[in-house]
Amino acid sequence: MSTSAISTGTPIYDLLVQERGDVRAEARTAAQETQDTARRVLDWSSLRFAAAQREERAFSAFGRFGDERQVRALPPA
Repeated sequence: MSTSAISTGTPIYDLLVQERGDVRAEARTAAQETQDTARRVLDWSSLRFAAAQREERAFSAFGRFGDERQVRALPPA
């Protein structure tokens, strides 16, 4: 059988799409919507920003938190 004799169409699939709808396209759309929702709901960037602001406002007797010159505890003797 030569490649020219092979049909490029998919008549069974085309008929099913006409009868039942394109399930693959609907699944792709649902997956994309789910990914978008998850990305929006699981966005923690605002929490990281709020934590950074709290650290900036925090008081330390030894300087600001995160300051490289902050006094560190001596190791146990």
